[in-house]
Amino acid sequence: MRRLFPVTDVTDETAAAEGAAGREWSLAELAAAYAYPEPGPEGPVPWLRGNMVSTLDGAAQHEGRSQPISCPADMRVFGVLRALADVVLVGAETVRQEGYRPARARAEFAAAREAAGQGPAPAIAVVSASLDLDFSLPLFTSPLVPTLVLTGAGADPERVAAAGKSGARVVVAGEGAGVDPGRAVH
Repeated sequence: MRRLFPVTDVTDETAAAEGAAGREWSLAELAAAYAYPEPGPEGPVPWLRGNMVSTLDGAAQHEGRSQPISCPADMRVFGVLRALADVVLVGAETVRQEGYRPARARAEFAAAREAAGQGPAPAIAVVSASLDLDFSLPLFTSPLVPTLVLTGAGADPERVAAAGKSGARVVVAGEGAGVDPGRAVH
């Protein structure tokens, strides 16, 4: 049986003394625990994964950011999930509040990404109806892999042009202003 919540940091010295149950998992072990399923007879299918943190009272942020409620173990798992992904989907408000940066290549995952036919880092895909984003940020101007901006067909053409001029790749994934989740995955 696969553990749902792997130990990513040692919090119990007794468990640590007893062996593997309390030791910190290696990045390779975390990657294996969170690996995508093998393709079926029809070939690979889109695989979506969600990851978030919250406080005991259900808050997903503190003063507009999630980092203050995250611990090193959360960040370790988050980093592995990002390293395995083709695309990291993020909302525009998260980009604005957290100063989102482009994904970076991680040497620890280079061979696995190459074997999976992936580029050196995942693309970041920003979902935004308004395109009210600062396109001068490194997320748009200097990523290893071009940032995707997912928007609807009704987006302001001037903002679409500004996104494209920054180097971002604009993807129309919905009618009107909004983004259709099914089209976004496709």
